[in-house]
Amino acid sequence: MCEQNFSKQQTINPQIRVYVANLGRYNEGKLMGDWLNLPTSNNEIDAFLKNKVGLNKQYEEVTIHDFESDFNLCEYENLYDLNVLAVKLEQMSEAEKTLAAAYCDANGLKGISSILNTCEQINDLLYVELVEGSWGSKEEKLGYALLDGVNSDLKVALEQCKLGDGVCAYTYFDFEAYGRDVAINYGYFASDEFFIFSTSDIDPKLYTVQELKENLNDPRLEEA
Repeated sequence: MCEQNFSKQQTINPQIRVYVANLGRYNEGKLMGDWLNLPTSNNEIDAFLKNKVGLNKQYEEVTIHDFESDFNLCEYENLYDLNVLAVKLEQMSEAEKTLAAAYCDANGLKGISSILNTCEQINDLLYVELVEGSWGSKEEKLGYALLDGVNSDLKVALEQCKLGDGVCAYTYFDFEAYGRDVAINYGYFASDEFFIFSTSDIDPKLYTVQELKENLNDPRLEEA
């Protein structure tokens, strides 16, 4: 068995990092590879595969042995398609990336095309962000979030409904039951941070990787 020593290079804000190994060499019992930071230029990927991974006419296949990413990646991902995803992630806010990763994880989306389509359509999702680290169950957090944002009219009505001695109905409202009812009937928890309404969704096959690459129009993705 190969002994793997993944020494990690320092880089500035990579979106994805993958340890790429020479598959032929690995099958022979020798590890030959290195960490690749994305996004980068396709020319840099070419040079990396030649100089760091040792690809040539005899050894033409690679495998990903490790990765640093918010998304689940397969060991045989196309590095050039992965670079398209990294460029797309570079253009997104941290909140958008976190939501996209949660959506993909909740729906079992792993392929580059599906992840890219999720990132491209992320603004089409109707969701509620839960307060991370606050007390209460996910259902209770959802109940509070719904009244503070989506259903603010109900919150106002509860606050205006006085029960005596300066106490309003909002104080006694069962937020957990309310959140649980919404979760059962109208959507799902994508993570501890996001609840997504089922009335909004993403088509993981809407665009091809090539179409999304062309939409990005980034010179780093151009072939030599």
